[in-house]
Amino acid sequence: MAGELKNKFVYQLILSGSQVLLPLISYPYITRILGPINIGKINYVDFLSQLFIIFAAFGIPFYAIREIAVVKNHAVKRATLIQEMVILHSLFALLASVIFILLTISQWNQNLLLYLFALANIILSAFSFEWYLQGMEAFRFAAIRTILIRIVMLVAFFLLIKNAPDYPYYSGIFTVGFLLMALINGYKVAKDNHFVQQPLQLRKHLRPLWHFFLTTSAISIYIYFDTILLQHLTHNEQAVGYYTTIIKLVKICLVVLLTVGSVLMPRLSFLASTGDISSVKIHLDKSLLFIVTLGIPISAGLYLLAPEIIAVIAGEAFLPAVPVMKILALLPLAIGLSNLFCFQTLIPFKREKIFLKSVVIGGIASVALNLFLIPYLAEQGAAWANIITEIIIAIITGWYAYKIIQFSIPLRIITQTVITCLLFVPLIFLCRSVFNSSLNILLAAISGCVLLYGALQYYLFRNAAVRETFAFVIHTLKFKM
Repeated sequence: MAGELKNKFVYQLILSGSQVLLPLISYPYITRILGPINIGKINYVDFLSQLFIIFAAFGIPFYAIREIAVVKNHAVKRATLIQEMVILHSLFALLASVIFILLTISQWNQNLLLYLFALANIILSAFSFEWYLQGMEAFRFAAIRTILIRIVMLVAFFLLIKNAPDYPYYSGIFTVGFLLMALINGYKVAKDNHFVQQPLQLRKHLRPLWHFFLTTSAISIYIYFDTILLQHLTHNEQAVGYYTTIIKLVKICLVVLLTVGSVLMPRLSFLASTGDISSVKIHLDKSLLFIVTLGIPISAGLYLLAPEIIAVIAGEAFLPAVPVMKILALLPLAIGLSNLFCFQTLIPFKREKIFLKSVVIGGIASVALNLFLIPYLAEQGAAWANIITEIIIAIITGWYAYKIIQFSIPLRIITQTVITCLLFVPLIFLCRSVFNSSLNILLAAISGCVLLYGALQYYLFRNAAVRETFAFVIHTLKFKM
């Protein structure tokens, strides 16, 4: 089972790598062509549509992963569950689309194509079937599919986006990508399952889905609503462009941390359903150690190298957003921890009400902080509201998760990791004194910090997560060769 889990982690890591590489290759081109104002227009409509996609989902993605993982070995139950989820998701997507049109139709004359693509995304969200792939732990299929689609999208970016007025095409390419993903996923679902006419019980899912819906709605408030408030309180598309671009850059670093959660959630749901608490604790202890070991240096790097990261990836037009990145530097660590506590602990053990309580508190805090800070600090105010909210949620969910599983808190590892990261400061200062260009500074600093951190953690502090990761990489390379 351990080997099987490692293989799934490899495929999910490949998938996560593609999520990192696509922005890293496309952003330097896109941001320089479109600029902060057009990026602000795109991201405002995109973030607005995400609220309706969450409404259309009605909690199905989180709920269905858990339920599919439980019945994955029962073909009839699995096929019935899939049909029930698709019908419910389609109905909610239709309702969400109608509400989206009614609430935004007055703005369509400004950016018609952006809103049409957003509407298409809401409809397509009902047929993504990502919850099926995760619940069935089909990570190899998801990795290959996603990489191929993202290569197509990357080529389209460079072929279709030549000038600033081409900014609607940027959203259109993502919509086509979602369509391709839905078609490929739908084919796999149809191929893997035999659907026969069965009595469907839609109503039995509504109550648990309601808790997930309230939870995801509260989450959407502090993930997407801040951007909407920033636009409406400042009427400054450039500020929106700065803030949303930095959010996306910071969350690129979060992808690897969340890889562990996406692999373990279906496995933990299965183990929790069988009452195997000791195995759950082992997985959670390793996850926590991994997040701390990787999350702290990532946050340190984002803070210390903010000017170079922005200059290289987004371009010098986005340098006024350096303070925003420094404020949000702790975001990967905070979200990584809350993801562990929520999706690897509370949800597998069916503590949806506690999860809901936590994110409602976070949503209220987010709205209050944004309303207070944005009028005075604009995009920096939104950033402060974001990071404070995520820390609050991590603390609350961590408290409740610890009550369920008393996982080991690696205080010694945290101390050693912080001490190691302090050595990044003179190393980065040295790189800035030796090199002139932002690219050279960034490459030298990242290489030096990774080598320094890895060597000290491996040889001096003998960090179990670093040693196990290194051994796993070596074993995987030897196996492939």
